[in-house]
Amino acid sequence: MPEQDSPDFIVCVDSNPVVVRINGKANYLNCSPVNDFFEMMVSSGHREFLVDFTECQGMDSTFLGVLAGVACKTMQHEPQGSVILANLSAGNKQLIRGLGLHHLPTVVIRDDVPMDFSRCEQKVTIKGLETGTEASPEMILEAHERLMKLNRANERRFQDVVKFLRREANKE
Repeated sequence: MPEQDSPDFIVCVDSNPVVVRINGKANYLNCSPVNDFFEMMVSSGHREFLVDFTECQGMDSTFLGVLAGVACKTMQHEPQGSVILANLSAGNKQLIRGLGLHHLPTVVIRDDVPMDFSRCEQKVTIKGLETGTEASPEMILEAHERLMKLNRANERRFQDVVKFLRREANKE
């Protein structure tokens, strides 16, 4: 799969589940608008999400913390929603399992999910790597604190990052 210069996220808001396709890399540089999108969808009553990783070229812990946040928010409602992580590459699946996202009750991992955006009437592209799309230090901190709550290995893995971000937050 060729490297994409400017990653983006294509979302289909008129489907159930709401579909988000990742094109390129998903990381702290471009996940803020996607986080805002997920929050807007949850607050407007959506509980079912499908994230398509077919064109995803990698992701970092901040983006994984965003996904954990969406999964946790869907647990807070009755009935609980779900976050389907579809068409993961072996490397991306290993990242998700390594950080423990698959243990969240609302996270479902599925392979070979056919994606057809042609029937989507309200398709929106969320651009990445534009000015202001990078995550704020507070958002990065929150994402990593979420991951630390998933398992003890994450506590050790991210303790230095979280300490640094907390110190930086206190300087402001």
